[in-house]
Amino acid sequence: MPTEAARLAQAIDLVPTGELPKGTLEALAARLSQKLALACHVGPGFGLPPAPIRGRDQLDANELLAALEARAADGRLLVGVAGGDIAVPVFSFVFGLARQGGRACVVSLARADPSFYGLPPDPVLRDERVVAEIRHELGHLATLEHCPRHTCLMSFAGSIERADARGTEFCEACREQLPRWLVGRST
Repeated sequence: MPTEAARLAQAIDLVPTGELPKGTLEALAARLSQKLALACHVGPGFGLPPAPIRGRDQLDANELLAALEARAADGRLLVGVAGGDIAVPVFSFVFGLARQGGRACVVSLARADPSFYGLPPDPVLRDERVVAEIRHELGHLATLEHCPRHTCLMSFAGSIERADARGTEFCEACREQLPRWLVGRST
């Protein structure tokens, strides 16, 4: 069952966790709004301090998440969007991070962009991937764990190929556990 915070969510605010290309948050909010039965807004940045992982050229997703959770307001779920690569000390990278039953999550644009892998930049594909990752992290906020079904959006993805292969939709079993706003406009 979803947590009370997830069940009673009234809106989702996307906020930058650093510098982002102009119009990125607006494009993500518009795409996300097409998939959810909940209003998605672009919120102001909080001036979060950079949280580098010592000895790595990555931001610490745990620190970013903690800072976002401290700023999450009742009735609103907070999605921090990082332009840089994010990780947790025990993994070489993460696409996103959330605590089960929490009120905030963080996602990164870096590894969602084909240019990260030496391919031509593709902002449309990047945004599709990031919206899928946001929905995955929102699933964690609604208390879902990783799903063993490889074609479910809630399955674990340790590579961009795996993220693409799992698709953009929740399996039936996961969908039944989600609050209506998270699957309301799913196509």
